[in-house]
Amino acid sequence: MKKQGDTSLGKKSNKNKSSRSNPEGISRMKKDNMKLKHSPSKTFQKSVVKKTKAFQKQGSMELSTITEQRSSLRKKAELTQKVGSANSSLNETPETLSQISSIMPSEEYTVLSPSYKQTLSKSQMDATWELAVDKARGQPDGAEGSFSKKTPKPAIKQTLAPDKKKTLVKEKENTKAKKKNVAAKYIKDPLNKAVNKMKALKSKEAPEKNQGAKLKRKFDEPLPDETTVPKKAKLTFKEKKKERKMMKDNYDLIHSAKFIWEELRKLNLPQERREELCKSLFDKVQGKVKELAVVHDSARIIQCLVKYGVPENRAVVLEELKDHIVELCKSKYAKFIIRKLLKYGTKQQRTQIIKAFHGHVRKLVRHKEASDIVEFAYNDFANAHQRLGLLEEFYGPTFVLFKTPSIASLDDFLKEQPDKKDMIMSNLKGTLLPLIDKYILTYSLVHKIFYDFFKHADVAQQKDVIEALRESIVHMLHTRDGVRTAMCCIWHGSAKDRKLMIKSLKGHVAKICREETGHMLLLAIFDAVDDTVLVQKVILDELLKNLAEVVQDTHGRKVLLYLLMHRHPVHFCPDVISILQQGDGNSTSKKDAALRARELRDHISRPLLAYLEGNVQKLITNSSTSLLVLAIITHASGDVTNAMDAIAKVVVESADPTKTANPSGESVINVSEDTAGHLVLKKLILNDKERLQQGKSGLFSVILLNAARDATFKSWAASNRGCFILVSLFETEIPEVTEMLQTWLDSLKKHLKKMTFKGAEILLQKLEGKQSHGMTSRKEISL
Repeated sequence: MKKQGDTSLGKKSNKNKSSRSNPEGISRMKKDNMKLKHSPSKTFQKSVVKKTKAFQKQGSMELSTITEQRSSLRKKAELTQKVGSANSSLNETPETLSQISSIMPSEEYTVLSPSYKQTLSKSQMDATWELAVDKARGQPDGAEGSFSKKTPKPAIKQTLAPDKKKTLVKEKENTKAKKKNVAAKYIKDPLNKAVNKMKALKSKEAPEKNQGAKLKRKFDEPLPDETTVPKKAKLTFKEKKKERKMMKDNYDLIHSAKFIWEELRKLNLPQERREELCKSLFDKVQGKVKELAVVHDSARIIQCLVKYGVPENRAVVLEELKDHIVELCKSKYAKFIIRKLLKYGTKQQRTQIIKAFHGHVRKLVRHKEASDIVEFAYNDFANAHQRLGLLEEFYGPTFVLFKTPSIASLDDFLKEQPDKKDMIMSNLKGTLLPLIDKYILTYSLVHKIFYDFFKHADVAQQKDVIEALRESIVHMLHTRDGVRTAMCCIWHGSAKDRKLMIKSLKGHVAKICREETGHMLLLAIFDAVDDTVLVQKVILDELLKNLAEVVQDTHGRKVLLYLLMHRHPVHFCPDVISILQQGDGNSTSKKDAALRARELRDHISRPLLAYLEGNVQKLITNSSTSLLVLAIITHASGDVTNAMDAIAKVVVESADPTKTANPSGESVINVSEDTAGHLVLKKLILNDKERLQQGKSGLFSVILLNAARDATFKSWAASNRGCFILVSLFETEIPEVTEMLQTWLDSLKKHLKKMTFKGAEILLQKLEGKQSHGMTSRKEISL
């Protein structure tokens, strides 16, 4: 029994296997059959239930409607099965998969919602699909592809009569129409209602949006009342700005304080009224100074209160800000309040502010906004002790730890404790390198630190700092310590360092010449740099292009005088000479100093002589430029005869009483009577002795007498200063000059005897060969 059962089971399984399997393996037909296992009715029900749940969440369908739809779907499934059985009885069910694929989808099961219709395939919408699949499962997999035998067409299509065929077609059409009516009644209409209800709910929640041409409203059609949004009027720029200000804190306070500030800042305001306004303003801002100090508008109000308020007002302002001084110095607007407190505050208040900087100086100096305040406090208000307190942070902890009250500078500290020098120099070097910045290098506090380093550092330490600083020295030339630092870089730098430093001055030479301290760097360059060609191209050529500006400036003339006369004690004081002598004997300069000076002097001599020839009247009658005229004639290289001729011509023409104006319309000044002019003439005449001894060509006294006329001598003899010019000509003791004077003045002796001034008396004695007893020195003659 057991074996028979086993055998029957095995046979049954073999039979099923033989009826379903394909000897060629899993074919494409089998894959298609696996996909078609589920009945279209069940799939359709799941889809509708899923859509119904979505509509239920939106509040658009009730539970009763869903129940009706489910019952209608069951009825529809039963009707579909009946139709399928009728078709099978007529042998119209397709037997092959090629015939299955040709089955048209039935329109009676089409989904009403457009979005839901797209999710269903044609196979799911065919009511006879399941029956066709069941029929096809009886054949082996891949039967159509594996066998060449074609399936015969159903015989009914050939044997049915035409009348019976028409009847069957009409029955099919009636069945389809009934199914459509059922679907429309139980599915399509409820779904359409739910969709419309959902759209209505959405339109109430949010304003209607443009979603294509169908939903777009007409342009002139007004929106419903519940969706209309009031349009905001367009505001001007000022109105928008006012709205932004009103959103800030303390707007009302600032707005009311501005009216007081507008009147308080007037310069011609009576003192009584000013005091009233200050009191009113102080009452408004008291307790909120810190908040108002960082705002652009209100910061100006606090500044005005500090400037015009009473000392008690400043004390209260400082009391509110004392814990935030370092922070406020970094503010773009609040830093000016600290500046006003330094300027108008008491000595104790300034000390309190400067003490607040301690421990933060290195950071503040490197800050763009705060560095101005630290420099202002250091340069204008700090005493020696306070300055040292600001600088000691750069010297390092060793200096702070071992300094004594008697120490007032780094020099004093190193004299007392020279063994700490290396440690302090290393700390100082580390703090200097971050300060090499275009903006930071403009402050005198930084210049002091650099100069202290160069005074005490050794050659190796200086070399590293020079390499970092060599292209930035142009920013340090406006202070004494800064220019001394730049001079040390020139003296102790290599040839390459000097070349880069000189090139960095390009475009700034004319300005540097006119600076009180900056021109000292040019003098150091003239003394130390061996590459005179580079100096001529970069510095001297630019200087000569701006020669008119340089000549009219006091410090610019010193640069020209240094090139012409080189450390002459008449023009340079001993302190300046001692500073310049510190660079003598440096290890980089190899060329002879005299040769270097002559090469530079030769380069500028011709342009200076040409400038003198064209501007004699202006230069010789100006007391500040008259000495430069004398230096050019005396020390310029080359032939100076043309310049002497120009001077003599101007002197002779100015002595002519018939000429009161030159061709350009300027009034002619008598050079012999001018304060500066007659001194230059006397010195030029007396300088002929030295020129004669040196064997130089061209004597000014000879050129002057050759240009003079009878009217010139009469004009000189008629004035006291003119007579002293003639006396100077006699004192040259040049035979040619004295003989010519004797000839011209013999006819004027009678007139000279009538004159009562001192010059005529001395000149008459020279003519008669007598020495005046009252004249004991040249000082009495040179009035």
